[in-house]
Amino acid sequence: MRTQKFGRKSTVIRNSRWAAYAAAGAASSFTAVGSAEATIHYSGIINHQFRGPMTASFQLDPLGGVLIFRHSPPYSYSTLTKFGGDAYFSIFGAAEASCNGFYTCAYNSEVASVSNLKRGEAISRRPFVPEGGVLASGSGWACGGGGRGQFLDAVTGFIGFKFNNGKGNQYGWARIQSSGQFNNNFRLIDYAYGDVGDQIKAGQTSDTSAPTLESIGGLALGATGLLAWRRRRAS
Repeated sequence: MRTQKFGRKSTVIRNSRWAAYAAAGAASSFTAVGSAEATIHYSGIINHQFRGPMTASFQLDPLGGVLIFRHSPPYSYSTLTKFGGDAYFSIFGAAEASCNGFYTCAYNSEVASVSNLKRGEAISRRPFVPEGGVLASGSGWACGGGGRGQFLDAVTGFIGFKFNNGKGNQYGWARIQSSGQFNNNFRLIDYAYGDVGDQIKAGQTSDTSAPTLESIGGLALGATGLLAWRRRRAS
């Protein structure tokens, strides 16, 4: 499995019509190089800041798959909430898409909370919810007047997601850093995803088995051993 980096292109929209921008994200894409080896597609460092009314979409596979992040003013405005804000994540795919998440309180139970994964967690082993949900909210989607979401505090964590363009599930992650402090501003640091069937872990940007091949013993295999290893990877 090799790592492929690609140039990030994003569409930034500063209004509330965020759910309609899967199509807008499809306008920006990258070209993947075909290979018999599995590939992790890594964005590189992005460091995109979200504060105030802002929406941005990031294209994944050219056939489909769009990550959408949004920060919005409080759902209900008052002198207590005017400096606050809510953070959301969503993903769209050509066939279907979902993210690691769960449903919490009875109030607004139809809105999911996005799970905060630790580095190294397997994306496919966590429960999934359709499309996306709340990262952090202290107003509109809160539970019984309290805050909601696993990114309410000042933390750095991983979002797990999967999407299907008709050929099978592809798993990936996005790393964000939240500011907490009630305003719920956040920053998208980077993201990555694998090819169909790849089991990717949060924070993974390359195959962990690759260093064994690059060791002295691995190099002793020579060209014949390398070719056999690649064939086993492709099977």
